Amino acid sequence: MAAPRAAAAAAASAKQVTRRNFAEAVRELGAHLESCDYVAVAAQKTGAPTGWRRALPVDTAETAYLKAKLAAESFQPLQIAVCPFLLRNSSPSTLVAYPYNFHIFPRDELQLGMPSYSFSCQSSYLSTMANDGFDFNMCIYDGISYLSRVQESFARQKVFTPHLRPLLPSQSTSVADSVFKSRIKSRIMHWRKGYAEPNKKDDGSLVSSFSRLILGGETYGSRPSISIDVCSDQQVQLVLEAANHISDDLVPLVVPDKAGAARTVCVIFTSSKEDKNLLLMDIQQSTEEKFRGFREVIDLLSSSQKPIVSYNCLNDLTMMHSKFLAPLPPNMHEFMCSLKMVFSNVVDVSHLWRQIGPLRKAKNIQAALSYLQRQYFVPIEIKIPEQDGTSGVTKNEQNVLRITKLFAKLSNLLKISPEYQLKSGENLSRS
Repeated sequence: MAAPRAAAAAAASAKQVTRRNFAEAVRELGAHLESCDYVAVAAQKTGAPTGWRRALPVDTAETAYLKAKLAAESFQPLQIAVCPFLLRNSSPSTLVAYPYNFHIFPRDELQLGMPSYSFSCQSSYLSTMANDGFDFNMCIYDGISYLSRVQESFARQKVFTPHLRPLLPSQSTSVADSVFKSRIKSRIMHWRKGYAEPNKKDDGSLVSSFSRLILGGETYGSRPSISIDVCSDQQVQLVLEAANHISDDLVPLVVPDKAGAARTVCVIFTSSKEDKNLLLMDIQQSTEEKFRGFREVIDLLSSSQKPIVSYNCLNDLTMMHSKFLAPLPPNMHEFMCSLKMVFSNVVDVSHLWRQIGPLRKAKNIQAALSYLQRQYFVPIEIKIPEQDGTSGVTKNEQNVLRITKLFAKLSNLLKISPEYQLKSGENLSRS
């Protein structure tokens, strides 16, 4: 019983992530991924396969995949625990872990009918989650929404956000265009002068604010800006040309209407080259965050190229593919080809423990940990640095810490180094 108590105690320090602290958690997770060796993943869904739908030892790889595919398309993940951990330490018996527990829920924030609200639930499964302390209210109201990559591509065609537009080569302009450009250029120069060349006299904040009000300025975040109405793409290009000719410290942002047609051009003043670069990064990041949601975590895991450690990974990875990447392919081969483009290294702990003869009959993580505790002396201490936003233990957090601890013990026994690489196809086909 020592292993469960240790896992529960460690899991109590997992960082709880909802949409309120999601941006902060993603930044912290990115930093931890850079320094870790592996990433353990565990998901808790609204149900699990039962009866003939459950994978059996006699199933072929193709049959196991089709069963996992059915479950992934039927049930909804409510929380996903992600735990980067470090094995390379001065003490081989010490494991440093950074567990995060992401609460997710399919919320149609863009009013596009995506993601789907339709999913299956098992009442007994939900009752067990409630008894284990799962907060359904927090999940439903504050859970992180998401779009898959395929859904995001569709959403970008339907939802129009302020964006940067490249300056096209100038073409022959009419007299009306020349007058429009000259008037806009004069207006922008007069407005910019109030910020780039402020009055050296100390007129006080009230006079300064009144002066800027007369100039017609607005703000984009904390930066001064001015909005210019346009009624055609040609006028957009004329405004971009005018801003480009005046100064490099101006950033023109095209603001579309609901139909996607350009409505205004917001010209933003930046105080320095560094400030301009920061603004461009903020614009790009805000656009990405609007569409990606929790999939930003999946993209982080993919770009880190760290091995993903899981238990019964076929179930978890088919779910991730279905919800965050694209609809599942019809067969195992196509699924593995698609998965390798995202997660090139996947380790299933159930595949590893089968390499230890007596453990081949172990049915779950708890049984494997108990056997190792009795038969082998492999002390592993999990250290979790203090994190903000931690709360009580849940079953999903216990699972990800147990996966982490079990993998550390198996790595010690099987002499697996942090550079150990396994192809995802090998693990999935044998799990």
